[in-house]
Amino acid sequence: MKVDMHFHSNLSDWYLSKDELIKRAYDQKLDFIALTDHDRVSYWFADEVSKYWIKSTNSVEISSYNKKHNKSLHLTFYAKEISKEIKDKINEVIEAKVWLIKKQVDFFNQIWFQIDLEEMYKYYVSFWRKYESLNKFDIVRFMFLNPNNVLLAQKINDWNKIDVEGFYLKFLKRGWEKFDKYAVIINDYEVPIETCLDFVNKTSWVLSMAHPNVTFRKWWIEEFERVLPYYIENSWINAIEINAKATKIWVESILKNKEKYWLYLTFWSDFHKDWLDDWKHWYFWEQNEFISSELLKESFLEYEDKIIKKW
Repeated sequence: MKVDMHFHSNLSDWYLSKDELIKRAYDQKLDFIALTDHDRVSYWFADEVSKYWIKSTNSVEISSYNKKHNKSLHLTFYAKEISKEIKDKINEVIEAKVWLIKKQVDFFNQIWFQIDLEEMYKYYVSFWRKYESLNKFDIVRFMFLNPNNVLLAQKINDWNKIDVEGFYLKFLKRGWEKFDKYAVIINDYEVPIETCLDFVNKTSWVLSMAHPNVTFRKWWIEEFERVLPYYIENSWINAIEINAKATKIWVESILKNKEKYWLYLTFWSDFHKDWLDDWKHWYFWEQNEFISSELLKESFLEYEDKIIKKW
């Protein structure tokens, strides 16, 4: 069985159109696919997929925020119908994201970094990115192309060397050391998890914690296991994603908690591109090496029997 419930199109941060993705799924003989663009609902996708004898459903990846634990996280939302009310609320995130990028760039320029916003947009367009899909990590990656910016980054880091990921985490990642001093905050940039609870009260649903191995990072399994009950209770998460690049220890933790809390599993690639140059993403539909085909089929049939067929 070939399944991919988490991947992206050129409506968020990849260059393939929805039609091209469907063709790829058909050519590779996938059984089920769900397009999860960032904060964008693609209503016609599931109907179009069905013409190729591939199963699908309406879906979206929601940027959300947990105020209690000061944590940003992504949730993949699957439903037969996603109302206009939900779509409009999610779309507010896109508008806020565009404004946030501009304000963050303005702030950095005020403290003597050199970032041309229009040049940054052009740079990412050359990599098939839409400007409304950019995030703070993209700002840092572009900023570090300029040696003067790298030198200034080291200066404000007490003259210690720092790379792109280190700067992003330390200065712009919520909850980290320099966030309060250097990160711009915009209301509605992320959907509160309590709002996600309102979403699922209005539809038949599966709400999955996307790529916990990325959200909590490899050394924070303890935090993931500690806060998971809170997310289940306060946002009605009823599934966990096994990311295609999740390590063995992460897969073991996810499977343990799936059984403990009677959760469903979702899968996997978070496909953004065709090459493997990071530790987060994988090829379209590629299977995690620590999940057997038998377990994948069993888990997906459970999801299909108890959720999809009820729709």
